[in-house]
Amino acid sequence: MILRNYYTLVFLLIFSFTNAQNLDLNGSWSFKIDPYFAGEEQGWFKKNINTKTWSKMEVPGNWDLINEYADYAGNAWYSRTFQLSNVNKNKQVHIFFQSVYNTSKVWINGHFIGKNDFGFLPFNFDITKYIYNDKPNRVTVLVNNTYKSGAMWNWGGIRRPVWLEITPPIRIVNQHIDAIPNLDNGTAKINIKIKLSNSLSNPKEVIIKVKIKRKNNEIINDKIKTTVPPNIHNHIVNWSCRLKKSKVDLWHFDDPNLYESKIVLSENDTKLHEIKDKFGIRKLEINGLKLLLNGESIRPVGFNVVPEDRFTGNTLPKERIQEDVDLMKSLGVNMARLSHVSLPKEYLDYLDEKGIMVFEEVGLWGKDALVDPDHPKPKEWLQRLVEVNYNHPSLVGWSVGNEIGKVADNPKVDGYVKSAVKMAKELDPNRLALYVSHTAKNNPNDAIKHSDLAMINLYGGWGKGTDATWKNHKMPIFVSEFGNNGLNSDNPNLGISPIKKMMDQMRYKEYVFGASLWTLNDYRSKYYNKMKKWQTPPSQNRPWGIVTSFRDKKRAYFELKKEYAPVKNLTISSIDLDKGTAEVEITPRDILDIPSNILRNYCMKWSVLDNNFNQKTVDSIKFKIIKPGDPSFKVTINFNSSEKIGGLKVELLDPQDYSVFEDVAYLSPPNQPKIEAYNTSSNTVRIVFEKQKGATFYAISYKKNGKEVTTKKTINSFIDITDKDVKQWVPCKYKLLSYNSFGKSKPSEPVEIVKNESELPPIIWNAKYTKNGVYLSYSVSHKDYLYELRYGKKSGEYTHKLVTKLKGVLNIPDIEKNEKIYLQMRVVKQWGFTSDWTHEIEVK
Repeated sequence: MILRNYYTLVFLLIFSFTNAQNLDLNGSWSFKIDPYFAGEEQGWFKKNINTKTWSKMEVPGNWDLINEYADYAGNAWYSRTFQLSNVNKNKQVHIFFQSVYNTSKVWINGHFIGKNDFGFLPFNFDITKYIYNDKPNRVTVLVNNTYKSGAMWNWGGIRRPVWLEITPPIRIVNQHIDAIPNLDNGTAKINIKIKLSNSLSNPKEVIIKVKIKRKNNEIINDKIKTTVPPNIHNHIVNWSCRLKKSKVDLWHFDDPNLYESKIVLSENDTKLHEIKDKFGIRKLEINGLKLLLNGESIRPVGFNVVPEDRFTGNTLPKERIQEDVDLMKSLGVNMARLSHVSLPKEYLDYLDEKGIMVFEEVGLWGKDALVDPDHPKPKEWLQRLVEVNYNHPSLVGWSVGNEIGKVADNPKVDGYVKSAVKMAKELDPNRLALYVSHTAKNNPNDAIKHSDLAMINLYGGWGKGTDATWKNHKMPIFVSEFGNNGLNSDNPNLGISPIKKMMDQMRYKEYVFGASLWTLNDYRSKYYNKMKKWQTPPSQNRPWGIVTSFRDKKRAYFELKKEYAPVKNLTISSIDLDKGTAEVEITPRDILDIPSNILRNYCMKWSVLDNNFNQKTVDSIKFKIIKPGDPSFKVTINFNSSEKIGGLKVELLDPQDYSVFEDVAYLSPPNQPKIEAYNTSSNTVRIVFEKQKGATFYAISYKKNGKEVTTKKTINSFIDITDKDVKQWVPCKYKLLSYNSFGKSKPSEPVEIVKNESELPPIIWNAKYTKNGVYLSYSVSHKDYLYELRYGKKSGEYTHKLVTKLKGVLNIPDIEKNEKIYLQMRVVKQWGFTSDWTHEIEVK
């Protein structure tokens, strides 16, 4: 087996602790799969287990990202050692796992500590009595990933960070913050429930300090004395205050103001422990058929996200979280049932910071034995979900299940939803509680009647589905999932979706206040459906998204950006090059449109594009307020008319500078393009080229039956030509054209293609560098047998080779981020014939 990141097998982490400390246990762990489930019987958890023959695996990480384990499902073992020094005997040591998918068991020095059956939730164990001081300790984790729900991939492994927390015996477990504004007088009430733990056999008198900051300025500094009883782990202390109007900044998706609450626990003058949490002051409520945020009607839009990609799996590193959230904000997103699975703290933190409202969900789906009011597992799931995520202002409600309303599958669904919604409101009375239904449109007695609002999923019949749900239940509706009746494509040029058609059927209905598309991104899957239009392609990329699993933008992306924009239109017109002026017309949304929100402090920025279509900002103007239903208005912009320019670009920026709408008026066609390479088969010619600035689409021109013809336009960097001329092989010259709104470019130099009856090689869509090396995304056909890759660090010199049957994505290991590589790829078809190599691709 291949070893990763050549770390030593024993990790010695030596620290001295005085008060509370955290110790990182991330990095390279020893790893071994256990397909025959023999590890427990053979004692792989023992403290003296020899792991020299085991592989290495990064934590956090997914084993599915490594070629050798890409399709592995079953038991797998992780083990490592650590050492603590000079830890006082009175200290408490807890081990924290932010997420292990899906079930896990933990041993410390051969002692079984506990297990966890909730693969997306954090958990921790008190390991104090099993820890050695001043000599190595071994932690071993058994992970099983065989559980899966729906079409999502069951990514296996210790997928999120692991750490030790060393604290005094009296510690803070958590704080739950309720921050409720009084919208009439501008004040706000802050209630904090502080949970303490005391592992001593005697009571302790302690001091709790509460420090609240707003924009790094301390506005509250208070303290409480309390006596913590012995041997207790949930001693509750309540604290509250009222903020006066001058200290209240409300949290809003366009203006996500955050506060910080720091709780400091002390005994006499000795600080024992402290924690910090961010929170926001906001009020979300249903008033009749309106959704109100801070007393103001909003009609939001959003996405569903399957939180993963094909090169970091579902580990969700910071860059994955930020890229996806930033992308959604640039698309005008402000509310969604974001994901079926529980999101880690860092994801919710970034949603808090950037302003997207979400619902967290107990991940029951379809036919499920857990849809039972008497089953303890969903109750534990909900309780832990609320416990860990309580303070996030972005989190506005709890869902207790998704598409579980079919009584034939789940006969106890009504009792379950009723009891689970009741429990959610008891645990958190200040948020909405509901379940997501796909049956409410057909069932007047659907369990949705127990929800605070009707969240429904619709695939086809979007207008009829909303109308029928309203007729049956007379509840305000948020369409938590909507999508076309079938997948699109993981080919960006073919990735189309009738976004406008779907949304127009849901718009202008008072009882439908928002909608959320399934999905933002394609995701890994093998989900089978007997209907071809729902079938996952052989690439294992399930193409529901407007971006691919590598985050390349599809045609659907550009369609959706217009439909989700916070204004109905923004258009450049009346360009006067002599005077250096142009007019921009802005059309606000209608009152019952979706989306439709009051816009405050939005900004319009305009730029010029030079002859090479490089952008240079000229100026901007801020709009104090734009209201739904306002008439269209025009703004005159000025630019330097002394130079020849390639175009004008105007962008609408939200208060956080996300570009949420743009228009480009090109004043010249793209520059002449160039054909880089080509491949042929018995019935297809493939032309390959590099994309260029100032071009939106590309096409190939050639002669057919003596007449000049042009292919359909593409957004890809290649074009496949398949017609009778190619099959009969009438040789001709091919020319590349590029287009923008001004017109088409001068044709490229023609290329005369010589017949080759090989097979076409795979299309390499993208490449990504990670700590595990380079990941390639490539096209896959049902007729493919295996794939060959050759690569090296110099052009034309291929010193390495890789052969794989992996579908859609493969890992090239041991490539550093600062290393450039050159590669070619080909496919062996199922009948044994080998294709041409691709042209050489430089990855950097």
